[in-house]
Amino acid sequence: MTLTEKRRIVQTLRTDYSMRQICGTLGFNRSSLYYETKKDPCEAQLQQEIEMLSARYPRYGYRRITEELLRMGYTIGYRRVARLMKSANLLVSVKRSCQTTKSVDGKCQWVNRLDNLDICRRN
Repeated sequence: MTLTEKRRIVQTLRTDYSMRQICGTLGFNRSSLYYETKKDPCEAQLQQEIEMLSARYPRYGYRRITEELLRMGYTIGYRRVARLMKSANLLVSVKRSCQTTKSVDGKCQWVNRLDNLDICRRN
């Protein structure tokens, strides 16, 4: 059961039972119930900056975008940049190198002309 589901259950049963009973039954810490995550005020600005950099450099992945943001003065880690890029669907797929030749195992490309040569002495 996820944390959000547990919080909903606690909110619905809050009028009938004590918080201690509900949280004890669910195995849920009461301190977790009152915890609210803080949103970073510059999150929207950072998201906009990432989108701008992705538009300017379409082949840049999260590592190079992170480097650009660090050069611009942001204090940010690559995991956060990767998470923001994933949420905005900006992650870049890995560009694979094309295969230029198809080698077939077991077959020689060139004929061995010295195959029947008898070597009787050294040079």
